[in-house]
Amino acid sequence: MKTILYSLIITISISLPLAGQTSNYLLDENWKAKRAADVLADGCEITGTDFILSGWMEAVVPGTILTTLLHNRQIPDPFFGMNNNLIPDVYNTGRDYYTYWFYNEFETPELKEEQEVWLNFRGINYFADIFLNGKRINARTHQGMYLREKYLITPFLNKGKPNKLAVWVAPPDPVGNAAVGQGGDGMIGRNVTMQCTAGWDWICPIRDRNTGIWDQVSLEITGKVDLKNPFVQIRVPGVRNPNEKQDPAFVRSSAELKNVSSQTVNGLLRVEIENYKNGVKVTLNPYEEKTITLPEIKVDNPRLWWPNGMGSQPLYEMRISFTSADGTILDSEAVKFGIRETGNFFDEKIKAQVFSVNGQRVFIKGGNWIASDALMRLSRERYEAEIRMHAGMNMNMIRVWGGGLPERPEFYDACDKYGILVWQDLWVSGDCNGEWNDPTKKESQARRKAYPDDHNLFLETAVDQIKMLRNHPSLYLWCGGNETLPAPDILKALQGNIFPHYDPDRFFLEMSTSSKLMTNSIGGTGDGPYGIREPSSVFTERSFPFNPETGSIGIPNYEGLQKIIPPDEMIPPQGNRTSRSWTYHKYLPLLDFPGRYGKVKDIRDFCFKAQMVSYEQYRALQEGFNYKMWDWYSGMLIWKNQNPWTALRGFFYDYFLDYTGGYFGYKHGAAPVHIQLNLNDSVVCVVNQTPENLTGITAFASLYDLHGNLVSEKKDEVSPVAQNVILLNKVVLPKGVDEVYFLKLMLKQGDKVVDENLYWLSNKPHSYEKLNSLEKVSVTASIGKNANGNNIIRVENKEKETAFFIRLKIMNAGNELVLPAFFTENYFTLIPGDEKQIELDLSAAGVRDGSRLVIEGWNVNPEEIQL
Repeated sequence: MKTILYSLIITISISLPLAGQTSNYLLDENWKAKRAADVLADGCEITGTDFILSGWMEAVVPGTILTTLLHNRQIPDPFFGMNNNLIPDVYNTGRDYYTYWFYNEFETPELKEEQEVWLNFRGINYFADIFLNGKRINARTHQGMYLREKYLITPFLNKGKPNKLAVWVAPPDPVGNAAVGQGGDGMIGRNVTMQCTAGWDWICPIRDRNTGIWDQVSLEITGKVDLKNPFVQIRVPGVRNPNEKQDPAFVRSSAELKNVSSQTVNGLLRVEIENYKNGVKVTLNPYEEKTITLPEIKVDNPRLWWPNGMGSQPLYEMRISFTSADGTILDSEAVKFGIRETGNFFDEKIKAQVFSVNGQRVFIKGGNWIASDALMRLSRERYEAEIRMHAGMNMNMIRVWGGGLPERPEFYDACDKYGILVWQDLWVSGDCNGEWNDPTKKESQARRKAYPDDHNLFLETAVDQIKMLRNHPSLYLWCGGNETLPAPDILKALQGNIFPHYDPDRFFLEMSTSSKLMTNSIGGTGDGPYGIREPSSVFTERSFPFNPETGSIGIPNYEGLQKIIPPDEMIPPQGNRTSRSWTYHKYLPLLDFPGRYGKVKDIRDFCFKAQMVSYEQYRALQEGFNYKMWDWYSGMLIWKNQNPWTALRGFFYDYFLDYTGGYFGYKHGAAPVHIQLNLNDSVVCVVNQTPENLTGITAFASLYDLHGNLVSEKKDEVSPVAQNVILLNKVVLPKGVDEVYFLKLMLKQGDKVVDENLYWLSNKPHSYEKLNSLEKVSVTASIGKNANGNNIIRVENKEKETAFFIRLKIMNAGNELVLPAFFTENYFTLIPGDEKQIELDLSAAGVRDGSRLVIEGWNVNPEEIQL
């Protein structure tokens, strides 16, 4: 038995140069779990001296019940085929089936008299009781999914012996019937939790409703004063330009201090930012807790933080600490922040909200985010990869949708790094919270309007999550709910008290389709559409002035589809008719669009043609909004950027982080300085979405026939004004022939290519079948290295035929995709004589020997190059 016990022990060894120096340690290993109904003991007994673990399985923490069961191979992978239907749903089994004990042991170093130990939980779903060394340490049962908990555990610790920790976790109540509707029967909305776990039109039900210790558990060692929830507020007066010497900015900070001792503590609250220092003397009475604000610091010539595409994203670090009268650090926190000021105003001409950073308007180009993983297998590495991919396609905003969660600090860290503004919904939605009458819901519309049941818990959670996230420069606005208002008393508290007190400088939007965001005479407020559309229609069918949700299709490449659909169902859909796994994974029909490239031959052909369709769909979607920038529109958010589950609708990269054609179509359409073809009238236009006026720009419009022979070329000298659109010449295709043409648009400043964009256009409406007459070609490729150690791929077309829609991918020795693989360009076309230089970063993929670059395309002979 000793061997088993010691294998569970986490030993924390630290060296503390100062008596009260703080330390933090994750408890993310050596957890065990067992269904509570099978444990014939309570928490005091489990963590007592004589309890023996028997039949407990290795647990995944952070994680959910399902991630633990999957880790132990007790359930099939719910992301593949119909496997999710093989997993019992909590609505049918009862909540006891997914009520579990989690167990761990840890040691602490020998503590000095003035040191304290805290146990922190950053997220437990939904009910929880916590026991340590035979004692219950939470005075009230934890409730809610997002609320952080912090417990002073010094009095409960075993000195010089392992500390036994047990956490009882139970599902939400009610869990809701997931059989029908968005959010099932809506009852999941009575809780403060993720509503999408009961199923949506892009995800199937999560059978345990994500019950578990789903976020970080940590130990913290402090002195007798606990410093928490530091707050950094920034002022950047006036209108700023990115590449100029800056006037001063101003930084004000505060922190909560809690004296956990029976003695009065006198000390100094200090803040340091590079060479700037400040402090105030503080007296804390026994057990007193209060918030202290420090004097504002003036920062000369600050390095300003800008959204992606408008400037750089430098970050500062603040060290805020509380020191006792004898100079001992009792507690301290390091806070990274960016110096920037956000603003907004309602433009009466556009009839939309306009967002600004550092006094400059930001034309919003972004999309909606659900969660990184439906089973809450969250990691800093995956967040980093996904947000990098968003920045790589020139987005500048992500909306975190209200049926999901307040995103984790690691998500925000990545957004801070890459300049992605975040619109954070609170956790209600129109579907569950009664915005409309819905016969699939169990309770009435009026009853659902009052969800959740515990309004105090909702507000307590809101305050806590605001404190957790408010220092991130990427956090741009808070929104009351998805397509609905929170309950009236909740909204009143948020508007009148909570946001003015805890985050007063940020914009609060009552709901995602609020008239404060947009309103017009043609359709009031709203969002959508979501399906496939004629690309030209985006330019003519006027959308909402700021559309928070509009999108199109999502089909993975063949390699990704294999990870979703069983082999016997790997056949192309026939119109709206699909096999059961396709339907189960929410396939959104592509209608006749793949067939416009010729009859679909097989599943590989379908997947490849879907990438061309996706490329056109998403480029047109963004370019249609570009065309009417600051005229009809102030911005748009795609529904949606990614999937936390293996759904077959609406994404730019699949669950496994493989790019689709739509990613690169959108990337081109969203370039900050951009040349495009307006599909409504075939006029070329230049869009400048940056804060800077540009000069010395030459615009080229070169029309080629199918085989790459130049038909016509136009050249214009342009000076794109900041935040403006310039209309140039109309492109006219030769008449009287059934032909496909390539239009290559380019902006150059001297020898530097500022932007490049290529279209395939047909004289025969809705038909690109002539592409099948392209002869096979072989491209020339080589791989070198740049100064950063990344691969530089040079691809050249030396033949006399167009090389259409080239795809690059990295395969390993087992013939599987190496992911994530960050390409600066993909799904591209080379006219005869053209070449591309593409940067490839594989540092996050852990590439091993035997990996190779594979080049393929519409009419390109496959080629492989060993890495």
